[in-house]
Amino acid sequence: MITPGPVVITVAFIGYLVAGLAGASLAALGVFLPCYLFVVIPAPYFRKYGNNPSLQAIVDGVTAAATGAIAGAAFVLGKRALFDVTTVLIAAATLAILLKLKKIPEPLVILAAGVVGLLLHHASAAS
Repeated sequence: MITPGPVVITVAFIGYLVAGLAGASLAALGVFLPCYLFVVIPAPYFRKYGNNPSLQAIVDGVTAAATGAIAGAAFVLGKRALFDVTTVLIAAATLAILLKLKKIPEPLVILAAGVVGLLLHHASAAS
């Protein structure tokens, strides 16, 4: 659910640079609309045929592929983001908190980790 957001924002920004507000709108629509339609159009059919074993196998395969893609993206992001002891400690603490308390909203986690990063950066700069 979070993945399309940054892509649409990036494409809209590039569209804006190329053709102003109209370019931003068309670029964002061009990236978002196909994904949206691929979910909305087949939804009634999935409800109707959702118990079909072949369809369930397809959904299981797609789910596994999406999980692999997300894991691959997390690995790439982790390699770029975890570059010193501080970032590794923030990531480890965040993971521990998420495993312990499963109902924390993602924006709150990101905000808290950012604040901790800023505090640690200012503390290391002051010493």
